[in-house]
Amino acid sequence: MEAAVTIGLVAIIGLALFDLWVGVANDAVNFLNSAIGSRAASRRAIMAIAAGGIAFGALTSSGLMEVARKGVFDPDRFTDPETGAVVVLSILAVYLGVMAADVLLLDLFNTFGLPTSTTVSIISELVGASIAVALWTTPGGLGQALTVIQTGPVLGIYTGIFLSVLVAFTSAALIMFLVRLFFTHDVPRTFPRIGWIWTGLSFAALIYFVLFKGLTNTRLLPPEVAEFISANPAKVVALAFLPAGLVGLLMRHEHEKVLKLIILLGTGSLGLAFAGNDLVNFIGPSVAAAQAVLVEGIRLSGSVPTPTWALLLAGVVMVASLWRSKKARRVTDTEVRLAAHGATEQRFRENGLARALVNWARAVLKVVKAITPGWLEDRVNRRTEPPPPTADQPPYDLLRATVNLSVAALLISIGTANKLPLSTTYITFMAAMGAALGDRVWRWQDAEKRLAGILMVLGGWLITGFLAASGAFVMASLIVLGGSWGVFLAVGAVAVGLIRMKLVNGSDDEEGPPPGSGRPPMDRRTPRRWANSRRSTPTRAGV
Repeated sequence: MEAAVTIGLVAIIGLALFDLWVGVANDAVNFLNSAIGSRAASRRAIMAIAAGGIAFGALTSSGLMEVARKGVFDPDRFTDPETGAVVVLSILAVYLGVMAADVLLLDLFNTFGLPTSTTVSIISELVGASIAVALWTTPGGLGQALTVIQTGPVLGIYTGIFLSVLVAFTSAALIMFLVRLFFTHDVPRTFPRIGWIWTGLSFAALIYFVLFKGLTNTRLLPPEVAEFISANPAKVVALAFLPAGLVGLLMRHEHEKVLKLIILLGTGSLGLAFAGNDLVNFIGPSVAAAQAVLVEGIRLSGSVPTPTWALLLAGVVMVASLWRSKKARRVTDTEVRLAAHGATEQRFRENGLARALVNWARAVLKVVKAITPGWLEDRVNRRTEPPPPTADQPPYDLLRATVNLSVAALLISIGTANKLPLSTTYITFMAAMGAALGDRVWRWQDAEKRLAGILMVLGGWLITGFLAASGAFVMASLIVLGGSWGVFLAVGAVAVGLIRMKLVNGSDDEEGPPPGSGRPPMDRRTPRRWANSRRSTPTRAGV
């Protein structure tokens, strides 16, 4: 038994480090897409700012891994009824099954350049693994095993996350349309008059996001300050708006500098919040497993902080992944291309559903035009019609990049303030897609491909939960039923899966060009069913 515990713990720690690597590659799209898509700075500078945010967020994290330990399943179900001690083998089976399934799932999505939610995946894996362990170690069959799940909180998390997809898309589309209506595409002319308002609003949204989502749950802010921020959001926003608006007014003739500053602040703040709060998605299971083994008499249903050295190690691995992983570029590239201005080479082919939705949109647009006064339509078109793309134009302009970040930050802050479960990946992706629609960058000739890509990503999100729960159930079952051999089988399955994906889809080091290069994203080994035909001719105005 001791051998199985030691082997399992070592395997969990190793998988946790690798999960950090593939997890950051997937979530890099959250905080890189706007800066890279707008070319707000050099890639090295953007990566340095994001890395700094990640490192700071990891070091200041509160380290309370509540979701992994007790937010999804009841850990008291895996304790000895006589002594109250944790049944170490059962807990190890749950968390090792989670980590094994998570590594495979995230690497699969990274390989095909599809962003997914690490929150949805980790919660689903905890569900699948805990049911498996309860099924094989406690009497009562499947019906009794299902009672190990905290059904209410889990359903609430899923509902909140998927509702946020619709909210992010529609709100970003509306806000982007209004922003463009006021600023037009001649930003140098309009910014001196009204730019200070958008500067104040953007900075206020980002500062509030940094304070609330990034720092209120860390060790950095005193409890009374965190409580004031939570209780007085309007005052916090006003205090941030006034100095930022003044800066925008003083720098009204240097709009590019102001907008780039907003974008880089948003990039760093999203990185900080990601590391400070989403760290649980990657190291929570391994930390809980280590505490169950090493801390005598621990109760996982209590409040147990994570050691500082574990947070520091996690931050180092996350920063290294951000700098080195080529798959992070592929995931970011997918989002940037789908939201880019102009006719852009897309990864995805048209399909029947995308074609039907585009035809439905055409019909709706005809009705809207029929009831809209001609003078109003002409005036709106003059202010919002995008100019023809140029060869060296970035995928996003600076104004739209600030909308992407501000809307995402505001929605995440509001959701967090109201204790609503959210996925930062889903919100940032759908905000970027909605802003692209609101900015009228889609054209009928490429709308089907863009929509097909969005539907592909959405479809991946829908099956993430099923794949994660099923994979964790299988892995945990192998470990419970096989003991030490089951641990080797689970780790071996992960190794085989990773090698297989690398062989089929090409090495990380041989990925295509980074976003913004204007060249096709896929290399020659990419499966054709995931990409457009190579006979398609990319345009120079693409990403």
